[in-house]
Amino acid sequence: MGMILSGIAVAIAIGIGAGYFLVNSQQQPAWQVYSTNSTRIGDPGHNLVGQNWNGEPRAGDHADASS
Repeated sequence: MGMILSGIAVAIAIGIGAGYFLVNSQQQPAWQVYSTNSTRIGDPGHNLVGQNWNGEPRAGDHADASS
């Protein structure tokens, strides 16, 4: 019984220590860490949908699987 209680106490101490270390470290959100100044936003590309997109494929958008 003593080993179980000491194991629980050690697990709690490790959790509190890890929490204290992680809260006080210099953490930044992923969007801020992996951002870049050279991102192009002027050319959106050719494979994006427009504002009138309804989700329905047009005839000829994909090959017919039966042929």
